[in-house]
Amino acid sequence: MPVEHYTSVAKARPRLRELWGTGRSIGSVHTLGALHVAHGEVIKRAAGENDHTIVTVYPNKIQLFPGSVYQYDLEEDVAFAEHCGADIVISSDDTEMYPPDYATYVDQGDRAHRLNSSVFDYASRGQVTGAIRWISLCRPTASYFGMKDIEQSLLVQRAVKDLLIDCDIRHVPCVRYRDTGVPVSSRLRFLPLERLTEVGAVYHALETGRRLICDGETNATVIVDAVREQLEAALTTFQILYVTVADAETFAPVDRAELPFILHVAITDGTITHFDGLCLRTEQELAESPEVIWIP
Repeated sequence: MPVEHYTSVAKARPRLRELWGTGRSIGSVHTLGALHVAHGEVIKRAAGENDHTIVTVYPNKIQLFPGSVYQYDLEEDVAFAEHCGADIVISSDDTEMYPPDYATYVDQGDRAHRLNSSVFDYASRGQVTGAIRWISLCRPTASYFGMKDIEQSLLVQRAVKDLLIDCDIRHVPCVRYRDTGVPVSSRLRFLPLERLTEVGAVYHALETGRRLICDGETNATVIVDAVREQLEAALTTFQILYVTVADAETFAPVDRAELPFILHVAITDGTITHFDGLCLRTEQELAESPEVIWIP
C-alpha cells in the first residue's frame, strides 16, 4: 500500500481514530523535515517493531532560531519516509500548529537550560513541547528518538513519564559516518569533507574521555581537561563552547564521573553549532562505548 500523506492535523484525525480502534501497535517518529539516513534508521526501527508507523514532518518553529528558514522538500521527505517503512505521514504548517492564541509549553525547570540549551536557551522547551504535542495527537504505542540528540531524547522520556502519557519512548543509537565519526545531521549536511573531518575530532575526543574514565579516572576536571586539550589541538575553524561531565538525569555538571552520566561537547564556527556526546548508563557502555549505527 502506498504511504498515506495527510497535510494537516485536522485531516489526519479521522484516520488516527480508525487506527486506535484496531488495537494494532503504532510507532511514531517526529521530524523537522529534510530527512536523511539517520532519520531513516529511526523510521526503520519503528516500522520493524510496530504494525503501523507514523512520521510527522514539520519544522517546529519554537525550537528553531527566530526568523530562520528551515530548508526541506516535503515531497522528497514523504517518499523517503515511505521507502523506510512509514505508512502514514502527517505534515502541517505554522498557521495550524501555532495560531496567535497558542499558550501551552512544557516547562522542565533547570534541566531544560543545560547542555544544548545552555547555548540556545529556547531549544529544549521547543523540542519537548513539539514532541509531546505530536505524541498526544498520534497516541503511539512507542515513539522513537535518535540518541544523536541526547538532551531531547531524555527530556521527552521524562515528560512522557511525568505527564502520565501511555507511550514507550525508545532510543535509537546515534548514526555516524564510519570514516569521520561525525553523526549524521541536517545541521552539517552542507559542510565539505575537510570540515566534516574536523568536526569528527569531537567524537574522537569524547572517546578519549570515555577511555580515561574506563581506566579509573573519575575526577571530572581531569576528564574535561583531557578532552579539551585534544580538541584544541584538532580544531582549526571551530571553537569550543563547552566540555562537560553531566548527570544523566538533571544534566547538571558533576564533580565525579559516576554512572549514569553524560560526556558532552559543543563547538561553533560562529554560524554552525555542533553538539555531540556520549550517554553512559551501564558498565558495558562505559567499557565498549554506547552502541552506534555506522554507515559508509
